[in-house]
Amino acid sequence: MRQRRLLPSLIAVAGLAACQSAGGGSSPVRVASVNAPASCAEWVRRAKSKPELDVERVPEPVAYDPPPIPRRLPPGVIGKDGRAEVRIKVLVDTLGHADMKTFRVVRSTHPVLTSNVRSAVAQWRFRPAEIEGCKVPRVFNWAATAGPPRRS
Repeated sequence: MRQRRLLPSLIAVAGLAACQSAGGGSSPVRVASVNAPASCAEWVRRAKSKPELDVERVPEPVAYDPPPIPRRLPPGVIGKDGRAEVRIKVLVDTLGHADMKTFRVVRSTHPVLTSNVRSAVAQWRFRPAEIEGCKVPRVFNWAATAGPPRRS
């Protein structure tokens, strides 16, 4: 089994050595890893097929402007237990825009919270996710809670 994994690496090293000795040039030759994508286009393709791909930097808002939750909530938004919560997921593209067609509410304790967050996120600009220096689309997970902590 170990020999099968080493074979592609050995072939790449042998090929590199042959090219350098045949050409005699001193220009560096970059050998791509067998498992890593060779280009940003490949990273973007992988991210599109797996929107929660592990990345080096997840998307993050440049500023929470407009604010997602108003300072004063209308009556009834805070539950009888004194809590309010909203959790969302949305895909952020490589330009830093939220794709609102993918906006999903994971949990919300009141429709007013959902509406406010939806309209704010649509206006936010993000730093896109990155992997190996490439900007990739990635799901942005966000949550806000108010009130006393939940008891388990």
